[in-house]
Amino acid sequence: MNLSLNNKKSISWLYSLVWLFLAGCANIVTPSGGPSDVTPPKVLKTTPLNNTKEFNKSSFRIDFDEFIVIKDAATQVVVSPFMKESPDLKVKGRSIVVDFKDSLKPNTTYSIAFGKSITDLNAGNVLADYRFTFSTGSTIDTLTLKGIVKNAFTQKAEPGVMVMLYDKSYDSIPYKETPFYISKTDEAGAFKFSSIKNGKFKIFAIKDANGDFLFSDPEEKIAFSDTLITPQPTDTAKADSLRKNKIYNLYLFGELPAKQRLLKASSGKYGRVVLVFRKPVEDLVLKPLNGNLQEPWCIRDINKSKDTITLWLKDPDKDSLVLQISDKHEILDTAEMSLVKKSAKQTRGKGEDLKNVAIQASAFNNGTFDYYKSFLINSAVPLSAYKFYKIVLTENKDTVKATFRFNDSINKQILVDYKWKEDAAYTLLVPAGTFTDIFGTSNDTLNIKFKTTSLSDYGNLKLTLKSTEINCSLIVQLVTESDAVIQEKFSAANDVLNFTHIAPGNYRIKVICDENQNKKWDTGDYMKKLQPEKVFVDPAAIVIKGNWDTDLEWEVAR
Repeated sequence: MNLSLNNKKSISWLYSLVWLFLAGCANIVTPSGGPSDVTPPKVLKTTPLNNTKEFNKSSFRIDFDEFIVIKDAATQVVVSPFMKESPDLKVKGRSIVVDFKDSLKPNTTYSIAFGKSITDLNAGNVLADYRFTFSTGSTIDTLTLKGIVKNAFTQKAEPGVMVMLYDKSYDSIPYKETPFYISKTDEAGAFKFSSIKNGKFKIFAIKDANGDFLFSDPEEKIAFSDTLITPQPTDTAKADSLRKNKIYNLYLFGELPAKQRLLKASSGKYGRVVLVFRKPVEDLVLKPLNGNLQEPWCIRDINKSKDTITLWLKDPDKDSLVLQISDKHEILDTAEMSLVKKSAKQTRGKGEDLKNVAIQASAFNNGTFDYYKSFLINSAVPLSAYKFYKIVLTENKDTVKATFRFNDSINKQILVDYKWKEDAAYTLLVPAGTFTDIFGTSNDTLNIKFKTTSLSDYGNLKLTLKSTEINCSLIVQLVTESDAVIQEKFSAANDVLNFTHIAPGNYRIKVICDENQNKKWDTGDYMKKLQPEKVFVDPAAIVIKGNWDTDLEWEVAR
């Protein structure tokens, strides 16, 4: 049969239309796969039975109702009492076989906690907190002990921390012996010991950096109880009133390094040497060993934590510097550094070179400035000459008079002494050549425009602290949700404090019990039996709104 061209085009168009319709239908109708599998694996039986007595095997087997896998066994599976050599876990189809490599102690109850390591093969559903228990003797120990590990300073939960029980009580035991019982904190910082024997124990939590189950690394953190602890019956109804539902709180801290050490000595920029120490310096002595350097041969710039010292050299064109460095009458090191030449193409920072001394102001160009704060001009290098009279400050286009003075001992920071108005427009002009640093370089022009904020941009907080538990001086901090300190005050319990000029946002209150009244938080020291200073954090967020006063009363207690 012969078809005309028009008929052929019509049939082709019809086939295309049918094809598009069928494809559209295929997209609309999606076959259902049924409900998702959310059921974790189920234990069908164990060989021998869970809670078996007179256990004399070297392995046991757990059978499940489906195929399973083991994940993160090294971090999830915890065997207690402690074994120096971890057991071998093998998956065989729908079963787990656990082979012990260490010999088992006689008349001892063992508990193997699998954490979140057991999941089904297909959907990854977790069988959480499964535990297998057996005894090599005629009885099974049934006492338990539980608690929470928190960071001593932030009061946040510490997950993945080893908690250790010792049935011996000499002081240096966490340095010398592995624990008798062991547990591990979960995501909430909680730990639990099950099937432990009667007795009194020393307890520690250790953030184990090297995996040796000892407090052996200077970078490791520790928590400890001041007294021996006693486990309680599993059935708390049988426990006496003093031990019922006892929860032990342990506060993890890092100790200050016992020995001072110079970590780094470098000269990365012209005329500057930086010394970094392991801990704050107390009585630092620097003795140049090369050349005849006349005192004062440098200007010292120490950071707030007193562990980093910047030296600005009076004779920066030397080839090298050899320093003998001592602290508290002890020689720490002899450091030799090649010094950077002025002719080298160096940069002190972003947009800053050796032709001009860099200066920065508290406000950014076209930015805002908190009207109640001190306005500062900062120099990258100590200044040797200055012409404050050249600085011009305008307020709403009118020139105003301000006072300028140095705000530090090494002439790096200038205070602009002026009573700033709310919601006003300012321009600060620092002409080129206003400042000259100790190396003879002068500043380039600094010209910034900024606007001040208004009182209505801020909220205020009236805080009433109450406590029957605290008998110490207090450091009271208003902190952000990320723990950054916004304002800090020093007070006592049962006091009223006013925090003003708070930017809108969510905050919390942190209270530090300042036992030694040095106005800072101090960490602990295990061998000195010093716990870290107590910290209290209000768990409720404080919502601060602009142009709004908030009253808060807080009963401070752990």
